[in-house]
Amino acid sequence: MHRIEIPWRSPLDAFAPLARRAGAVLLHGGERASDAPWSFVAAEPRSIIERRQRETRVDEVLTDLSPFEALRRAHLDRRLPSAPPPEAPFMTGLIGFAGYECAPFVEPGAPTLRSPYETPDFWFGAYDAVAAFDRRRRRAFVVGRAQATAARFAAMIGDDGAGGTAADGAMALIGSNFTKDDYCAAVDEIIGRIRRGDLFQANISQRLTLAPEFPVDPFDLFRNASARSSAAFGAFLSFGDAAILSLSPERFFRVEAGVSGARIIRAEPIKGTRPRSDDPAEDARLLAALTSDAKDRAENIMIADLTRNDLSRICDDYSIREEAICEAVSHASVHHLVSRISGRLRDDVNAVDALTTMFPCGSVTGAPKVEAMRVIADIERSGRGPYCGAIGYMDDRGGADFSVAIRLAIAEGGKFIVPVGGGITLRSDPQAEYDETLDKAAHWLRLPGPRERRAS
Repeated sequence: MHRIEIPWRSPLDAFAPLARRAGAVLLHGGERASDAPWSFVAAEPRSIIERRQRETRVDEVLTDLSPFEALRRAHLDRRLPSAPPPEAPFMTGLIGFAGYECAPFVEPGAPTLRSPYETPDFWFGAYDAVAAFDRRRRRAFVVGRAQATAARFAAMIGDDGAGGTAADGAMALIGSNFTKDDYCAAVDEIIGRIRRGDLFQANISQRLTLAPEFPVDPFDLFRNASARSSAAFGAFLSFGDAAILSLSPERFFRVEAGVSGARIIRAEPIKGTRPRSDDPAEDARLLAALTSDAKDRAENIMIADLTRNDLSRICDDYSIREEAICEAVSHASVHHLVSRISGRLRDDVNAVDALTTMFPCGSVTGAPKVEAMRVIADIERSGRGPYCGAIGYMDDRGGADFSVAIRLAIAEGGKFIVPVGGGITLRSDPQAEYDETLDKAAHWLRLPGPRERRAS
């Protein structure tokens, strides 16, 4: 592995010259995030694994492998010998996403629907050079599998002060695949199915279509929204004519080295949401209401239990730990309840095995998982695309970190599609559930003006 120190600059500035290139990726938590110590920039992948509308390709070659099996082979082919802990959690490896429509590959009983988007259903690039930004120490470096590869990529990334186009305006909400009444009726239908004993919980979403007052570059929107965000798992994935923008607050799972070389996997499902208020007293009241609400706590505990069961399939016996249940976490625009479940991975399990066992995340399906997915398909009647899938990386040394693909904006055709949803339980109130979806879209609905841009 070859390393080149580079001057510190904002990861957003470093990525700006690459943002329109197909295959360019940025992993970057929001500027207000307290737990986003690293950002990563990569471009020009050596190879690509892609699935579009029921065809999987590896470097444009059609394969009969499932996308997850193709990813497994790529990950194992790239694996580097064990070594001391790397300087950064991600050095070189695979970055990308698995969309919700790939669920039938790992859950055979899951329904098969078509994605409503032009983006791929599944996409991973293999990167031999990556720029890593240590945001706490304000240092940066490029690492590559070869010296020439690292040097070439170091010359590609942007200089400090590259900046972005200032924007001043708002997004107009021009449509949704649900009316308010239809969404509330869908919540009532879920409640009825729960009463009949079909399931315990289901996550129902709607797709909001937003249009800016003037043409807006997707990366400028991401940059501006990131300046106000406290989400730790931001990501921007460019496909040239389309892009995925994510400001996810939710870690799906992370695989990291533990004591004595053991590999620890940790999942952090989120369930339970309240909006923030600028008034401190009202904000405290909203937080207290969340932490004491029986519906929100039950919602969270059910998904924590599902997560524990998923982890038990890939972890050593008796190694599962409940590190936190229904812990309150506050973000810039919402309060959440978060649980943390960990375990020690078995020796025969790799990062792709973890992804396929856990996928899709229970917090965006419901419980039981497969039955909840069937109910979702019955009610939503279309695919979800990248939304409710997983975005992240698999390091060539074996580690991995994935977020749940929520708080998304999908840019295509000059518009931004923002899917938002929430978990429905027996105690759900349809109006409150509808309002919660709009709360979750809030950070995409407004573009800050130049003054706010300079302040960020």
